Amino acid sequence: MISEDLLIKQAKQKNINTLEKIISNYTAYVSTIIKNILREHSNKEDLEELTADVFVVFWEHTNQIRTNNLSGYLASIARSRAYNYLKSKKIIFESLENVIIVDKTNVTEQMEKTELSEILQDTLYALPEKEHEIMIRYYYYSQTVKEISEELKMNTATIKTKLHRSRKKLRQLLIERGYCYEEMEFI
Repeated sequence: MISEDLLIKQAKQKNINTLEKIISNYTAYVSTIIKNILREHSNKEDLEELTADVFVVFWEHTNQIRTNNLSGYLASIARSRAYNYLKSKKIIFESLENVIIVDKTNVTEQMEKTELSEILQDTLYALPEKEHEIMIRYYYYSQTVKEISEELKMNTATIKTKLHRSRKKLRQLLIERGYCYEEMEFI
């Protein structure tokens, strides 16, 4: 398989064969991310349309790509499309970013949100590996506790306990690093 870096370089040159390779190699990945976010709030046609939209957006914005991580870039577009779909249907959802801080249009507050997101990511990596993985699966990939327990071959009660303890540790780590948890805005 061609490296993601090379695929991105070829896509930036608008090589249509590269787009076909990317669609072929990443459709299942993109579709899974969207499906995990939408759950029962969509049908097969919506899922297919949103998946196709991800590749259209990717192709239209290849000149703006500033990363060599193609799968991460596609995942970001997929999550954005899925959450926008839920918003358009007026379905309430919860993501890790939204739990931590409310999105505001003010530029200064947007910069603070970006900084907090980076701090949060660094803090997540400070958690033990298994707890980090569970948090990412639950908040980032929108997997259910049951799905996580099946994939990791762990009891659902254990997953719930680890999520609860991880949130507490995350909160404590943020406080220890000088970020007052009580001052953060929550949804």
